[in-house]
Amino acid sequence: MSKQRRNSTDHRHLYKRNSISRSPDETIKRRVALNETLRRKHREQLITAKRFRNLTRQEEYESTGEEEPEDEKNENDEDISPYYRLTKAQVEGLSKDLNSDQRNVRVFAAQHISKFVLEPAQALIKFITEGNCIEALTRMLSSADIEEKIEAAQTISNIAAGPYDLWIKSTSTVPYLISLLNSDNMNLREIAAGALGNMAAEDLGDMNDEDDKVRETIRNNGAIKPLIRMLDSNDTRLVTSACFALANLARGEEAQLKDFFTTKISDKLLKNLENEETATEVCWVISYLTAGSESFRREIMQKEFAAPLVKSLALLAEQGPVVLPVLRTLGNLVATDEYLETIAEHDDFLPNVLKLVRSDQSRALKKEALWVLSNVTSTSNNRIIEKLQELDAIKSLSELVLRGAFDIRKGAAYCIMNIANHGAEYLSKLKHKELLPAFLELLKSQDADMMRLALGYIELLLTQLPNGKEIIENVPDCMEALAAVAPAPDPELYDFANRLVDQYYNESPDMQE
Repeated sequence: MSKQRRNSTDHRHLYKRNSISRSPDETIKRRVALNETLRRKHREQLITAKRFRNLTRQEEYESTGEEEPEDEKNENDEDISPYYRLTKAQVEGLSKDLNSDQRNVRVFAAQHISKFVLEPAQALIKFITEGNCIEALTRMLSSADIEEKIEAAQTISNIAAGPYDLWIKSTSTVPYLISLLNSDNMNLREIAAGALGNMAAEDLGDMNDEDDKVRETIRNNGAIKPLIRMLDSNDTRLVTSACFALANLARGEEAQLKDFFTTKISDKLLKNLENEETATEVCWVISYLTAGSESFRREIMQKEFAAPLVKSLALLAEQGPVVLPVLRTLGNLVATDEYLETIAEHDDFLPNVLKLVRSDQSRALKKEALWVLSNVTSTSNNRIIEKLQELDAIKSLSELVLRGAFDIRKGAAYCIMNIANHGAEYLSKLKHKELLPAFLELLKSQDADMMRLALGYIELLLTQLPNGKEIIENVPDCMEALAAVAPAPDPELYDFANRLVDQYYNESPDMQE
């Protein structure tokens, strides 16, 4: 008996890997899981992921004693999981289904693109960037059918979280997504917010300013106010999606963020900050706004954000990377002495920052905590420094300068220097015989900031400590390290090092003082 011939118009067998649940609850769970996966791509890389090796496509064929067909070879797909390797024929099947006259076929195709774009094969990338994929999805966004809109919006969200070529292609849908923020359907609003958040999350660094322009486009098209209204919801998923979008849209100068400040966003953020389930995402919003706006920093301190922020720090300090935005927010605030004094009145603040400095749960968290502590120690308020002394901060920081990884030593060195600059009383408490060799290592690093710190430390020994010259004499290679400072990377550092050498040998009036 011959095999039954497939319907030539049914292309789903080409790309179908497994069935997609039709259960609403399972669909929501799947979408939430996908969103979390994509959001992690746009947050700081807090944890070094383990790398698992899959067979390449060629190795798959070789394992069965076959040769890979010429039309399926694509060296760009060898590094992705075999599950996601769609061939040109499979993508053509997706394309035909996405443009089908049948609603169920379109939805099915959109679901598969949403799934496969997590690790896009070259053929899928080409379809999205050069084909009519985005145009077809945009038409689906305008459908009267809610499920079709949801699937299209989710697929666009996943595309927006992809590499540059996919991201920039997705941004043409911004006006359509913003219109969905006012939908009566909560799931649709949540997904639209997530999609806009993914578009706004792109960070091209110094490559160009397209990412800034996309954020500006989203803001100018009226996304901020409906996103802020979503913060009134009692649904935590809706609030976290809105916060995700708002945090990424809050990157910019204060003048660009006027829509944030013409609403009562601080009141809404405070309400959600006190909810453990939404506190982390709320703090991402606050962290970006406090970084860019002095008026916002003043406003939230006046509205007594200090207590719930310190409470969130205490609650999340043992939970790994989720505490990062709380730390960053507090770090932005304590850069102002007035706000630091208010925050430091809460007994949990300094001990929990130091707990994270001493913790081994995450190197990134340790770095962030050291940055916060560097802002704390730069205060002119000696009472804060005394509190740190009581908590044995100098010992912990000294150990990190001596034995930490380079970036950790760098953060700890800033804190040590800030404390030392509070006067001879604090400088004399440092273990200079151990610290000087560690600072000399920083001097040899060719990192201009670290060299400046090390030279500043040696200058303090020479000018502020009665036995400073004796300490330097007991470290034989100190003068050699100073003499080895070259005009590059910074001629000013070269001159600084030479002045210190002259000061050491010539007994300058400054040193005698």
